[in-house]
Amino acid sequence: MSLTDHSEAATGLTAAAVDGSWTLDAGTSSVEFTGRHFFFLPVTGSLPVRSGSAVLRGGLRKVEAEVDAAGFSTGNANRDKAVRGLGFLDADRFPSIRFTGEHLTTGEPWRVTGLIEVKGRSVPLAFTVDTGACTVSPDGTRAVVHATAELDRHACGVSAMRPLVGPRLRLRVTAAFVRTAE
Repeated sequence: MSLTDHSEAATGLTAAAVDGSWTLDAGTSSVEFTGRHFFFLPVTGSLPVRSGSAVLRGGLRKVEAEVDAAGFSTGNANRDKAVRGLGFLDADRFPSIRFTGEHLTTGEPWRVTGLIEVKGRSVPLAFTVDTGACTVSPDGTRAVVHATAELDRHACGVSAMRPLVGPRLRLRVTAAFVRTAE
């Protein structure tokens, strides 16, 4: 079974099924986003996942993830270079974007709340977990989690081109985890 296989052999996401320590499989995880140019034209892209981990023991102890700001990509070389530059992400000075989550609500839907750090500034961010689309392998060693969030780029200090670029980014995360031996 691959990390992204959603076959019937996999089980759904439950608090008991994911209790333990996990390492993010960066190669099969993804962060995608949709923003607005001229406030109505959608722009989609991605950021490469560098690393991450999660510890759940009767609830979330901590989840950490890091993405590569210099890898910002929309498929438009000129736009990508501008967004990686000083006015937006300033990826030379701030090469990573980090999320640290410290609270999990397991109602319907699940929510992971924490702080995202962009350009050295930390702001609150809440992810909604799509538990119906998440899977845990039958042997309990792998889990795939799908989550979404809405990020206010201005709150993060990414405020260039306010008249042309919308303030909000819709984030879509696919996080593939491998259970860590304890």
